[in-house]
Amino acid sequence: MATAKVLAKGQIVIPKEIRDKMKILPGDRVEVEMTEQGIVISPLNKSYTNLYKGVVKGILSLKELEELHAQKA
Repeated sequence: MATAKVLAKGQIVIPKEIRDKMKILPGDRVEVEMTEQGIVISPLNKSYTNLYKGVVKGILSLKELEELHAQKA
């Protein structure tokens, strides 16, 4: 179990080992949910296109990338 400190503006830092395991990168969005057990923080699913946005810039359009992915699925 890891711990985090709540900062003045209510921010927390997700410990590095958890970010690495969950593949959470700077700028990623997470969902914060209150349950009977406490607070649950879950990474939001990234679309295939968002995973590769910027990687193929100038080579393929996002539409072409989605079409290519659909053909392989």
